[in-house]
Amino acid sequence: MKRFLRRITPALIALLMATGASAQKFVRVNQIGYMTNAPKQAQVAGMNAHHFELKNAKTEETVFKGSIPEGKRWNQSREMTQYADFSDFKTPGTYFVEVNGERSYPFEIGDASIFEDFSLWTIKAFYLWRSSTAIEPQYATFKGVNFGRAMGHPDEEVYIHSSAYSKNRKAETIISSPKGWYDAGDYNKYVVNAGITLHHLYLAFEMHEDYYKKKRLNIPESDNMLPDLLDEIKWETDWLFTMQDPEDGGVYHKLTTKKFCDINMQPSEDIQDRYVVTKSTSAALNFAAEMAITYRVFRFYDEMYAKAALAAARRAWKWAVNNPEVYFENPSDIRTGSYGDSNFSDEFFWAASELLIATGEKEFYDQLDFFRLFETPQWNACNSLALMSMVWHLDELPAFADKQLIKRKFMTLAETLYNGYKYSPGHLSLKAFIWGCNGEIATNGAILGLAYRVTKDEKYKEAMASQFNYLLGMNPTDYCFISGFGSKYPKNIHDRRSTSDGIDEPLPGYICGGANPNQTSDCGKFNYPSLAPARCYLDEHCSYSTNEIAINWNAPLVLLTSIMINSYE
Repeated sequence: MKRFLRRITPALIALLMATGASAQKFVRVNQIGYMTNAPKQAQVAGMNAHHFELKNAKTEETVFKGSIPEGKRWNQSREMTQYADFSDFKTPGTYFVEVNGERSYPFEIGDASIFEDFSLWTIKAFYLWRSSTAIEPQYATFKGVNFGRAMGHPDEEVYIHSSAYSKNRKAETIISSPKGWYDAGDYNKYVVNAGITLHHLYLAFEMHEDYYKKKRLNIPESDNMLPDLLDEIKWETDWLFTMQDPEDGGVYHKLTTKKFCDINMQPSEDIQDRYVVTKSTSAALNFAAEMAITYRVFRFYDEMYAKAALAAARRAWKWAVNNPEVYFENPSDIRTGSYGDSNFSDEFFWAASELLIATGEKEFYDQLDFFRLFETPQWNACNSLALMSMVWHLDELPAFADKQLIKRKFMTLAETLYNGYKYSPGHLSLKAFIWGCNGEIATNGAILGLAYRVTKDEKYKEAMASQFNYLLGMNPTDYCFISGFGSKYPKNIHDRRSTSDGIDEPLPGYICGGANPNQTSDCGKFNYPSLAPARCYLDEHCSYSTNEIAINWNAPLVLLTSIMINSYE
């Protein structure tokens, strides 16, 4: 053995790391825990194990034993994967799983309260994302750490970019466009990415209205008459209203600086001029969908606000119908995120569906061509957002709507996702590990949970739970992918606020993008620990390909968490 060790060269070490031989835990669990009535499994990798023990974390007493079925090789992680199932054990407490002397991280078993802080802070992440306001310590202290900061980007004086001028709004005209959330790890605000984000947050509220009426987020508006989740959503929709040109109903694509500020700059330190840039068909259609949902939710809480949202949605829809092919490209002097798209059929489909639910008008139903592909929704692939909304509101749709067709299309999508889970050695419903795959996994879990709520078929609930457990630690990286939670979580998220705040701990409640083997040169001197797709993740702030955060990834996590809590309570 000593002779072999002397022969290990730097090149061999690099090869071992690239093939996934770095040290890691081989017994992986949901690091927060499992609800009493939920499935409970630990992922066991590379052991060819036969038995496991569940032990009390304080006394180390064995409380449950079980056998481990034969596993399968998971090519995505390049491991033989098995599962230790302790679903039958329901006694509340803190435990760990031990296999062949290898221990998992500790976790809790209990009621929904074990996810109370997790549920709270994955929503409060949006409060921490707010622009145009100071983040106050009394609302931003997590585990004794104060994440408050000075106000950044008041956006009360924003310029009309030369690409966005209109008759009464010439280039360099100043408008006011405050509020809204920073989009991701940067400080700009994008109408298009707000679309899928608001859809998921609104659906979480619609599915669990009583739950969210009682859930206090400890935000500045907590003492008003609105449920706190709607208060947080309203911070974004207030900004969205300002992005519509009052003259023609068109919608500006984004509010942005001309280039990204330095990674080590706090929001208050970024004093570059800000611009609204170029109207686009995709922005108008996302806006129409966003405001149609705003109408149907807010009409029970603020009738005037709701009516204003529906009127704005109609005007944006009309603009898009009259301007169906206005594609977005960054003007030559703008170097920030684009959210460009070359196909608007899915945005038309989604916007029409939300307007149908809001108004019941046949004009919008006639726009729905169901002969299209329905897959996991993305910011630029909105077809399935329409299905999710319509299937939840199926009983409210007018008589002329083909409800059987809508449900069949949705259930076909859900069954496809279920089969992905069923036949994956990783128990994961995911086509490929790509940029932002954790957001896709959360979305798939939410769709499976919605399928359970529609059909009451337990198999969809089981598959949903597996996606949830993956994100919270039962995965080949051994990370709980949400900052601040679990025993091992991202400490160096790619986010300007967190990188520049001088605090060792990351801003809490953020899900990072996740494993992605398609970009491994973004960190220069830092090597990715493995090139196996499911393990190609690096917890460094330079890793924008795996460790960035984004509003459209946190929102499906909020939705998934709410369905989990309310399905297994």
